[in-house]
Order: sequence, then structure tokens, then C-alpha cells
Amino acid sequence: MSGRKTTKRRLTPKELLDGVQERLDATPERLRRAREAGETPTRDATRLRRILDPFDTMRANRLLAPHDSKLNDIRWLIGESLRRTHQRARLDQLRAVAPDRIGESGFGPRHGLPQSETALHARDKLRACEARVGPAAWPIMVRIILEGGGVRECRGFVPELITPWRADAVISDRLRVGLDLLGELVGITRGMPKKREEP
Repeated sequence: MSGRKTTKRRLTPKELLDGVQERLDATPERLRRAREAGETPTRDATRLRRILDPFDTMRANRLLAPHDSKLNDIRWLIGESLRRTHQRARLDQLRAVAPDRIGESGFGPRHGLPQSETALHARDKLRACEARVGPAAWPIMVRIILEGGGVRECRGFVPELITPWRADAVISDRLRVGLDLLGELVGITRGMPKKREEP
């Protein structure tokens, strides 16, 4: 045994930032959706990939919470969780498998719920999200977060407002309020503590 100590080399801030950016790279679903929309993800100096998704652009420009960067990121995480729930709800390509064939394709039992159960659970959660947000904000959230549309494309959801800038402000406000309402349901934020009733 040698008495030499092995010293670990400290990472530079640039190397740490590169490691974080690599972990935060776009998911394959986002890249596929960008390809389907005719967009090409580009690489630049500040981010590993850049996709022109309106909801992600709103986060980058701090439009989800202009005065609070932490709340801006929390609202984006709520929207991203809603996207993932929507992707799980679309697991419709399910096949019936004979019970005696379960587990033959791999080693050991599979973990988690079967895909059909996962899809049903996700659909129930989407229905609960729609009920909590309400009919005024849900179409806006679906168009911007799930379908990748912009705020301008949602002006038809507020026909009572004629002025474009006022309609855009109302759409953005409904999006923010809807995201705040869904935080607890999708598991990103905790609910408000219940007040004790005094006897």
C-alpha cells in the first residue's frame, strides 16, 4: 500500500455550469415536438439547446412572474409537470398480454404501474386539473402549454376584449392564475395550511 493521497481536482465554475446545462437539456419529447412543428433546435453560448417553444420563451423572458424569478421558475415547473402528465395520458397504444407471458421479456418483475393504469391515472389528473382551473383558463393553458401555441393565438378565447394588448394581458394573467391553482395538484407546491377552528 502506498501512502500517497489522491487529490481530487476542483471543477471550475465553467465546468460546473456545463454539467448543469447538460442535465437540463431538452427532453426527447420536446425535440420531437419541435421537429414536428418545423423548428430546428439551435445551440448557443448560454444554453445547450434552444427551442422556440412559447411557454419556454415566457420562462426565459420572465413573463410568468416578472418581479420574482423564483416564482417564474416554479410556474414553469408546474407547466412542465402538466406537459408530462399529458404525455402519460396519451399512452393509448396498449396491447393485451396473456398473464402467463408477463415478465418473460425481461429479468425480474417490472416496476411501477402498467401503462394502461398510468394512462388512466394521468387522464384522471388532467380532468381534475381542468375542473380546478375552470373553463376560462383551461383552453388557454392547453393552447400555450400543451399545444405549443403563443399568446396571440389565444385571443379568440377572450372575445369580449377588442384591444389586442388588453387581450394579451388578460390571457397572460389567466395563464399565471391557472398555473398557481395547479401547483398543489401536480405536486410542485404545497397547499395552504388549514386554519384551526377555535372551540
